[in-house]
Amino acid sequence: MTRATVAVIGLGLMGGSLVRALARLPDGPRVLGASPDARDRAGAERIDGVRAAADAREVVAEADLVVYAAPLALILAMLPEHAPLLRSDAVVTDIAGLKRPVVERARRAGLSGRFVGAHPMTGGEASGFESSRDDLFRDAPVWLCGDGGVERRAALRIERFWADVGGRPRWTDPESHDQLMEKVSQLPQLAANALALVLEGARVSPVDLGPGGHDMTRLAESSPEMWRDLLTHTGPEVAELLRELGRRSEELAAYLDAGDADAVAELMARTRRWRTGRAGSAR
Repeated sequence: MTRATVAVIGLGLMGGSLVRALARLPDGPRVLGASPDARDRAGAERIDGVRAAADAREVVAEADLVVYAAPLALILAMLPEHAPLLRSDAVVTDIAGLKRPVVERARRAGLSGRFVGAHPMTGGEASGFESSRDDLFRDAPVWLCGDGGVERRAALRIERFWADVGGRPRWTDPESHDQLMEKVSQLPQLAANALALVLEGARVSPVDLGPGGHDMTRLAESSPEMWRDLLTHTGPEVAELLRELGRRSEELAAYLDAGDADAVAELMARTRRWRTGRAGSAR
């Protein structure tokens, strides 16, 4: 990263954390940022050496590496708009939670050889630069994928970039990534929203929750705007997973109606074995 210039497009929690992580690297890169939010720009520019612009077009042409840390819809809009502005040797990555639509848009924009989609498995419910921190990516798995035409040079540079900010890069293909995220990201998010709605309907206040309730409803604070973008590109599989969750809830409710606490406890033992990694004997 020494002597490189990195442009981070989006300076909220994720982009801001990238700026902070890059700024603390010894002999790190020159860091540019872009955000329409004046507060986020001001926060980034309080870090020595960081310059931020309101318009991403002002910084992408200067960068050796461009990171799109914006909502999915904005990334999809900016890739074709910015592609003609990029340096011929620049490489590009992103942080969107789905990879199929981004990788496809990069391919259509003529960037497939130097674009590697990334999804860092980290984040938080808060937003804005002030919520960012320099260790957000430390030890976080970072999924990487392209469309099969990624140049080796670009792949290695982007893999090294994510490792430099603390992540643990691992490669997959866009289809496999998105299918996994439907199960491990989108389903938990929507389940947390459903639980919060049930509690709200039961006139439970968040201040009434214990540690378990706080853990279970934490995702209910997530950005609706971000998730609307992601769910726009979600297939019917997530809806079926939610229906399966409903069937499991009905199963537990039926046992409770019958006063069969033993059956509930048996299912709890099964989930405990799964959660602790001893699910081999669970059926």
